[in-house]
Amino acid sequence: MEDVRAKYRRVFVDGSNTERLVFFSDAIFAIAMTLLVIDLKVPQGSTAWEVLVDQSQAFFAYALSFTIIALNWMAHHRKFRVIKAHDGRLMMLDLVLLFFVAFVPFPTSLLSEYGAQPAAVVLYAFVVGLLSILQYLVWSYAWRHGFVDKSVDLELYRFNRRNQFTTPLVFWLSIPIALFIDAQAAMYFWFALFFVNIGLRIYDRARVSRSRDSVSEAAS
Repeated sequence: MEDVRAKYRRVFVDGSNTERLVFFSDAIFAIAMTLLVIDLKVPQGSTAWEVLVDQSQAFFAYALSFTIIALNWMAHHRKFRVIKAHDGRLMMLDLVLLFFVAFVPFPTSLLSEYGAQPAAVVLYAFVVGLLSILQYLVWSYAWRHGFVDKSVDLELYRFNRRNQFTTPLVFWLSIPIALFIDAQAAMYFWFALFFVNIGLRIYDRARVSRSRDSVSEAAS
């Protein structure tokens, strides 16, 4: 006879459709992105130019966080195009990810007000890096438990998994810079992410080119 707990999981928890999970996740991403704009205020008694200058740090924090949440939403969307089933643990992992997505407006507000202080930079960098780690955990768990569509082979799984580590690499490396050198320098260091991603693209193209050359040589 089937254990009642196992039966409960099979009937109420496990599922072959992720539609509601995706809809709920999309809503959290959208709300978090919308809340970012709250920190952009127009103070009274100033000229338009003074407002723009005064709010430059807030504009930077808003643009950065909007981009980060947008990129995480795109990554989440792509994963759940091929994640076709779920269980309770995958749902919990996704909820933990969404918890920190919804939390992003707070370190963003802290960064816009206290961007020159190490504590604000460290918290922001930690949260941004953690989002990618949680994305990796969702992806890894879904793969290991057979929830990913068969069109995703091991090479594609590993390629997507690798891309989850570039953001934590850059943002978490900026934490000791903020603590022991300078908070502003740590923020500038975040732009290294663009160069890391460009470097990986160049590496991937070179590897494909070498592979094609090897095939051509073998065939000739």
